[in-house]
Amino acid sequence: MFVVIVGCSATGYHLAKLLLVAQHEVVVLEKSQARCQLMWDELGSVVMQGDGTDQVDLRRAGLTRADTVVAVTDRDATNLVVCQMAKLSFSVQRTVAIIRDPRNQTIFRVLGVDSVVNVGDLVLDTLERTVVGSSFNHLAYLGVPNTMLVSITIPEDATIVGRKLAEVYFREEPSDNGSEEEEEDTFQGSFVTVVVRGGVAMEPSGELVLEANDEIYAVTTFAEESHLYQKLTGIW
Repeated sequence: MFVVIVGCSATGYHLAKLLLVAQHEVVVLEKSQARCQLMWDELGSVVMQGDGTDQVDLRRAGLTRADTVVAVTDRDATNLVVCQMAKLSFSVQRTVAIIRDPRNQTIFRVLGVDSVVNVGDLVLDTLERTVVGSSFNHLAYLGVPNTMLVSITIPEDATIVGRKLAEVYFREEPSDNGSEEEEEDTFQGSFVTVVVRGGVAMEPSGELVLEANDEIYAVTTFAEESHLYQKLTGIW
């Protein structure tokens, strides 16, 4: 795979090293001469000085044959422009961008960036797991806007313990007069993908009876993640 990394940040540096170790072809494009020199001393000719928002420099970096472009500059706006130029001017198959302002995530998705990595979310998730041992983890942000893969560990005192997986999605006893209460408790954009118990992955059928310490891997949305967490871990 041929990857062009735009931005000679610490992230760009470590990503380039990992890709090179994995024997991928890499070019790092950086505007700052000083940063280029620092990386050149260690990585050599994979480093190229140039502007990631300039078509000529992008062509010199090899975007006409790149499989993936990763934009990791310190400006969200620059990363967006890089990814759009890669898609529209060079027909690059996959674009990846780092963002620092979470408010930009939706616009990046809408404008066609394939993968958006929110640095703030990654830091918070790591701190949460390290400091409080959270049972809820964001694993990946998916190509669909505002959609993510999460893992949730069921605690021993959760109401869902001993109940069927189908009860995560619907009330046990729906109201007689219609769907208002039922609709409140029905997930529209969330579903369980796999249940891991004792290190063994199990198919998430509706008849599966959940146990304490089951690890639930699910796709969910920003709007529903809190409700899904409450349903799997809380008392209701």
